[in-house]
Amino acid sequence: MLDKLIYILPGIVLLLFAVNIFYKGNNVQSCLLFVLTLLPLMDLKVTNEAWGGFKVFDVICLYSLVFLLKEFTVINHYNPNGFYFFLFVLFAAIVLLGGLASEFPSRAYLNFFKVLPIFVFARFFLTECYKDPTFHKKAVNGLKIAYVGALSFLLIQSVVGLRFTFYPQLSPNTIDPIFKIIRYPGVFYDSQASGQYLALGSFLFLYVDKAASRKVHLLNYLVFVLAIAGISLAGSRAAFGGFALGLIMVFFMAARQYRVYGLVAVVVGYLIFSFVSLQTGVFDRTKNLSEDFLFRQSIWKEAFEISKKHPLLGIGSGNYQNYVIRHAQGQYLEVENGQLVYFDQPENGYLKIMSELGFIGFGIFVLFLIIPFLKGFIYYIKGIYNSNVAFFMAGLISWAIAFNTVYSIYDYRILIMVVSMIVLIVSYPVYDDEAELIPNKEI
Repeated sequence: MLDKLIYILPGIVLLLFAVNIFYKGNNVQSCLLFVLTLLPLMDLKVTNEAWGGFKVFDVICLYSLVFLLKEFTVINHYNPNGFYFFLFVLFAAIVLLGGLASEFPSRAYLNFFKVLPIFVFARFFLTECYKDPTFHKKAVNGLKIAYVGALSFLLIQSVVGLRFTFYPQLSPNTIDPIFKIIRYPGVFYDSQASGQYLALGSFLFLYVDKAASRKVHLLNYLVFVLAIAGISLAGSRAAFGGFALGLIMVFFMAARQYRVYGLVAVVVGYLIFSFVSLQTGVFDRTKNLSEDFLFRQSIWKEAFEISKKHPLLGIGSGNYQNYVIRHAQGQYLEVENGQLVYFDQPENGYLKIMSELGFIGFGIFVLFLIIPFLKGFIYYIKGIYNSNVAFFMAGLISWAIAFNTVYSIYDYRILIMVVSMIVLIVSYPVYDDEAELIPNKEI
């Protein structure tokens, strides 16, 4: 159905972006809110793989960098993000140097240029949050709109079938031929990515302004409940495990009223989850959990051995499949008609980064995740951040757990959501007695 539109949808989105600029102005906020609100469409390809496989998000970030260069380069003394800029420079250097040392340099160079758009987005986002603390809530609302759109797409897909999709061909794991199970991918190509996105973004709907009406609170909690059903339909065990751990964090950190509302939502969500699982059997694969773990473990060991052979700079960004085809030909799956598909990632996001970027690049990547999380937790303990920061931290940790089973940030929608959670934690507004918003300076 929708897969026939895949060739014209990118043009439509870019036309809408032009209209957005015309009516809302050529400024940072309008560009950021466009990306956040239409997040499910940001991964659509503008060019084919032979031309680099550039996507809608790449084009928007390039436009923003060129036409909003002054705002990009301005130095804001209230924006203490110099350390993150330093980390990015180091990370980009590792990607570039890894390409020079790689057996497959062309792919690594292309990935170097693809690192730049997310940096442009993150810098604009973080700078705008510090410049205008009210933008924080605007960004959250934009992400919520995008999430509702993606969740609605998934629920419709579960009713009308897999022909309701953006992609002519879906990931092989969408249909399990052994258990006869359908794992619905929603707006994504891969159902595991869909599960990660749904778990990651679900906690946004626990973040509700105290002054909001009862109706607004109920609608947000309803989406949170439906998100549990969505994760079940995606059939991602890792995403559900990450979601559960994030939920535990919320119960420990959030205020009492959120614990009560959350507990009610979880009970209702669990009933829906149980019904969905019973009807679809999406979690019946747990019967084969031991065998599945042993299979993954063998791949993880091989990936770690690759990392030890290339400890400093790795094998080059985006080169895992090329390397496997040449040096580790046992890493493949046999699909329909006896066709062999070599792994392009070792069923573990962290090991893919470690093998492709070496231990240095892996360390920098981990710092991008750990430092914002620690800042959020420490500022919460000190009383600088209120308890609501837990929702963004829970979303981040839910993804970090699921990332252990599959590399998902190849998809811009996952990457943008992860970076958004990091920015929302780092730039979390500071309140005086939870009433007066004050500038979030370096504290």
